[in-house]
Amino acid sequence: MASKRESENRRRFRRAAVDFPVTIIVPGSELVLDGGALDLSAGGVRIGMKTDLPAGQAILLRFALPGSAREALVRGRIVLSFFDAKTKCYAHGVAFTQIAPDDQAAITKLLDVSLSSRA
Repeated sequence: MASKRESENRRRFRRAAVDFPVTIIVPGSELVLDGGALDLSAGGVRIGMKTDLPAGQAILLRFALPGSAREALVRGRIVLSFFDAKTKCYAHGVAFTQIAPDDQAAITKLLDVSLSSRA
């Protein structure tokens, strides 16, 4: 079994713990749900929420990064979904499938600041 450090080294993007609100929109049903970002990378986000959604589900995410008044609207797909007994919430790993270049740059900048402050 791989150690946590080995698993993190295999990731394509660096990831940082975050805590900010996220609105999740399920296209087609126009279901609008509230959740919270738990960790973030340039390629996706892990969100926690009270509602279970299936892996493979396409979603829209609406959020403002910490320290920013600008709201991002990002398309994504749930790639991992599980119930976290500790937090009593569903955790969803979301891969970004469409993101504006300015939003991608803002995420990268936030990650650079966050990860350098931990070093």
